[in-house]
Amino acid sequence: MTSTGDSLLHRVSRMEFSAAEKRVIELLLSIAEYDVAGLPSSAIAERTGTSRSTVDRLCKRLGYNGLKELRRALLQESRSMQGPVSTHVVSDAIAHSDSFAEIAYKVFHSASVRALRFADLLSHSTELDRLVNAIRDARSVQVFGVGASAVVALDLHQRLMRLGIRIAFSEDHHNQIAGASLMEPGDLAIAISYSGRTRPTLHAAQIARTRGATLAAVLGVSTSPLEAIADIPIITPPGINLFGADAVMTRALEIMFNEVLFHCLAFGNEKMMQNVSRIEEDLRGERG
Repeated sequence: MTSTGDSLLHRVSRMEFSAAEKRVIELLLSIAEYDVAGLPSSAIAERTGTSRSTVDRLCKRLGYNGLKELRRALLQESRSMQGPVSTHVVSDAIAHSDSFAEIAYKVFHSASVRALRFADLLSHSTELDRLVNAIRDARSVQVFGVGASAVVALDLHQRLMRLGIRIAFSEDHHNQIAGASLMEPGDLAIAISYSGRTRPTLHAAQIARTRGATLAAVLGVSTSPLEAIADIPIITPPGINLFGADAVMTRALEIMFNEVLFHCLAFGNEKMMQNVSRIEEDLRGERG
């Protein structure tokens, strides 16, 4: 059996799965605790279009003797999820018969569940502490990201700049390459990519590493070329069982993670808080 110090969510974030196994994991990570506790393997197989043998095999791959042991581990790691949950609608795939209100519930409930799973995952790893300390200690920070990830990168740049951190980001990927080429040991690069395979982002990250910079990566999936070269990989938990929602939910999680970094850095740092206050005061004058 896998060591108890290695959490279930941490194992899930580091392993590759078949399409059938991924559907099982998505179901287990996107439903409420009361549903996890009483869901037999036959029901899991039916709801995910798999088989009981797939469920049993997945449990063993994750290091558990069976579903009962896996469910116990998942529930133990989800203590933060023990607040009140509505029993009127169970989080699941959107159905044709759902009302608009039920669709809204399922989308927001799935987002909240996944956000708390992310918090659980971070609590069982050292990556968050390492990234916060790397930002604090860095001579300068460069952020890489294109396409939809550029939105997350720009948000991170704006949040950390207000703290007085020397951070740079350009939406033009040629400028990102140029910035990476000028990096040196003591600098920090933060690459943001859902797949970890986006060519311009990966190229900039590889150049930054070659120049001796520390590389952090914020990713939507594990086992990617970008994760393989990252010193500090941050991987969001597996997607949820909603059509077309995974990439969108990942972006939302990553922007929430930017806010986490902001507060981790600002907490107890009087100078950074003064920087934020001064910038906000000047911005209020601009808006007026």
